[in-house]
Amino acid sequence: MKRNGNAISKIEDPLVRQRAQKFSKRTQLAFLSDDKIGRSWFFRLITILRYYVFIFVHSFEIIGIEKLPKGKGALMISRHTTHCADVLPILISGYHMTGRVTRGLLHRLLMRCFPFLRRIGCLPGERETAEALLEVGYLCGVIPGGVDEAMIGHKNAYKVCWPKKSKKSSRKGFALIAMKAGCPIIPCFLQNQEEMRFNPIFWFGNLLHIGRLYSYIMLFNIPYIMPLVCNICQTLWFCCTWFQFPIPVKLTLHIGDPVEYGENDTAKDVVNRSRIALQTLINKHQPHDFSIIHAKKKRQRLKGKQHVDVTYRLYSSSFHNHQQRTDSNRLLSLIRDNIRQMTDNGLTVVQIKK
Repeated sequence: MKRNGNAISKIEDPLVRQRAQKFSKRTQLAFLSDDKIGRSWFFRLITILRYYVFIFVHSFEIIGIEKLPKGKGALMISRHTTHCADVLPILISGYHMTGRVTRGLLHRLLMRCFPFLRRIGCLPGERETAEALLEVGYLCGVIPGGVDEAMIGHKNAYKVCWPKKSKKSSRKGFALIAMKAGCPIIPCFLQNQEEMRFNPIFWFGNLLHIGRLYSYIMLFNIPYIMPLVCNICQTLWFCCTWFQFPIPVKLTLHIGDPVEYGENDTAKDVVNRSRIALQTLINKHQPHDFSIIHAKKKRQRLKGKQHVDVTYRLYSSSFHNHQQRTDSNRLLSLIRDNIRQMTDNGLTVVQIKK
């Protein structure tokens, strides 16, 4: 708790500090600057455990970084996977490739089970907190479909599904937050996100059409019975997500164009536009349905191109340049230094691998 108590004193911006004082000490961790979170010991530990493996196994890259507003907050929306293995690596990779930490708005129960996620900027998805983060210029990420979207099965893996549980839960929360904060809503999609993990339990359940059965049950919306059924099914689903095996497929995070809306638009209109924008982005970059074979073939074609006589290049763009970092504010890596030296000497990819 002492470390959490010092969070407010580490916030340098007076405006951000003033907004953070309204919240609990644990929530104040999300108001730290991007560099403070990215340079923390826990963020660097997760980088070592997940980032480099994620980049090596999946050749992860981000396309469309220039669409993120500079110096302004934005609410990024995406679709939920059946395995949840993409959330943490994307949050870590996003900082290393854009220089900005995305504050993940997660389920309250998930944050209770894994409170250490607050160390990388995650926090429970509460409207007041999200609005404050967006207004001070931070990036926030949310999955409107939630667990219900993740449980509809592989056959609907690339269909945006935002079912309504009740009148209180109408999936309009993210739209209301963005409209009140006056920030853009940006759809994002991870290409081949379902094929990156193989879960034998989910594969067998897909053969039995359990996901489709769950969708049918959700349509009835029976009082008192539905909440009990949902809690049981979601608990079982979360426990089964741990039984998964990585598949070396190519992963690309596509950042779409911001969803346009005006002052006269209602939350329902913004939700419909966001759903259409996200589904359009998915259809564009994932024209085929769930197919591990198709995803692996694409990765093999990429490997074939990497054997061409080319040299390694550091990631850079007009938005963020890794050359701006010094050895004092990034993780030490002898491998990176050796690759830089060999690249400067004119060695190709094949020669460096040898």
